[in-house]
Amino acid sequence: MKRVLSILFLFIAVLLLASCNNKTNADSDNINYDIDLSNKPELSILMPYSGYTIDEVNNDPNARIIEEITGYKVNYTQLPSADASKTLNNELMDKRHYNAMKLTKEQFADLVKDDMLVDITDALNTFGKDLLANISEESWDVVRLNGRIYGIPERASSDNIEYPIVFNQDLLLESNLDLPETLEEFENTLKVLTEKVGKPALTFDKYTPLIYAVSSAFGIYSDWHEYTVNGKTEVMYYMNAPRYNEYVNYMHSLYEKGYIDVAVATNTSSDALNKFTSGNAAAVACSIWSVPAIVSGLQANNKITAAEASGTLDDYLCYLRALKENVSTEEKVYRSSGYTYITAIPYYEAENAGYALDWMNSKIKDNEGAHNFRLMVLGSEGVHWTYSAKEGYLPIAANFSEKDTASFYLTGSNENRYTEYWKARVRKQAELYRAWSTLMKDADKVGEYNVVDFAPVIEDYNKNRSAIEEYAQDQFYVMLREGSNKLGDYRNKLNGQQGCTKATQAINDWYKTYKK
Repeated sequence: MKRVLSILFLFIAVLLLASCNNKTNADSDNINYDIDLSNKPELSILMPYSGYTIDEVNNDPNARIIEEITGYKVNYTQLPSADASKTLNNELMDKRHYNAMKLTKEQFADLVKDDMLVDITDALNTFGKDLLANISEESWDVVRLNGRIYGIPERASSDNIEYPIVFNQDLLLESNLDLPETLEEFENTLKVLTEKVGKPALTFDKYTPLIYAVSSAFGIYSDWHEYTVNGKTEVMYYMNAPRYNEYVNYMHSLYEKGYIDVAVATNTSSDALNKFTSGNAAAVACSIWSVPAIVSGLQANNKITAAEASGTLDDYLCYLRALKENVSTEEKVYRSSGYTYITAIPYYEAENAGYALDWMNSKIKDNEGAHNFRLMVLGSEGVHWTYSAKEGYLPIAANFSEKDTASFYLTGSNENRYTEYWKARVRKQAELYRAWSTLMKDADKVGEYNVVDFAPVIEDYNKNRSAIEEYAQDQFYVMLREGSNKLGDYRNKLNGQQGCTKATQAINDWYKTYKK
């Protein structure tokens, strides 16, 4: 009897496994290709939390524009700000009616792993020709599993160099200092500015354990990068990088000498920016997207006038992109990229997948016949923007704020057009555009990408990512005070208990195929 039962249970398990493995193909087969696209149904779309009420989301002018250009009436629902992934899973368990769902990359990874999404590979050829034409193969790879496509990737609007150290240019000029280029010059600059301000010259926040402008001098350009050690080349996390101890000890030395704000381990972003704009720090490591806040802070602290705040601040601010180890070293620095969201269709909505794909395809269409994507993200010519052959798209200040929420409604981006349109948004503030332009000079030459920005679903990385990043961040601030003496112990815990060894192996297994 035991043998019979064992065989029976084994048979049932095989059937269940076969059922799970075949569900994807069944979902793909269940897509109805014989639909009338001139008779468009109302769509229900699940969105991430916006910070607005759901009534505001549904009545936003950008939502109405999308209805006009696509012909689809849409009812948006959004996930809550807290426990979003738990709510998402409950919604899917209840088979709530959503024609499509705009997911984070992590949410997509969990759902595609559990076989909860429709395989849209073949359906794209029928309903998504503009999606296929305007999204790169590199981006499609992010949403592929076993060669099949399960979502529409939304790539970042631009691949930016965006993490400088911002200096008080006025103080540099008063001290007869140029913007430093090397590690030695940087230390001397901080020394002089610390003496001038009477407080540590450099500040940053508790979420900045890797200051790219500094770590680049030690060959550490991003969180995950390729390194060659003893003739073996592989991708490593920055805490395992061969020269990470040198970076830590350099920063520790600056800290011990009193050149770095003692509160960096607890600073919020606003804390760090406030110290800089109030004159209590001479430099701040931050994102260039903090430049508008810096300009506002300088004005609020009466460092600049309202008239100065509306223009460029060449005499007040300057931007250090990356230090070099010495004058002969080649400059390299992190250039961000990646995917903000992925839009997918729940498996039980396979039959009507064609409508959702047609809707998304209409949004991304952008040619002489229909500039749908441009209208969606940039607005109307003469109302929201003007065009200059020399400068490109220029925002009309009085109305451009109407497009501030446009990116929330994206479900995939037109990669052939988005960067040029997006520059209009950067031009909203003169100093922000100057900062961006300064950092982006020769970006293709100096920019280094984070390997995992382009990675597909990698389970051993995704499930360990938070633990890895939080641990590395915490230990940096310990070593900032104490130096790298215990780095070996910290690495052992990172790689073992925090799962970095498994994540590293999985990333390298994928990366070997990615480079081919």
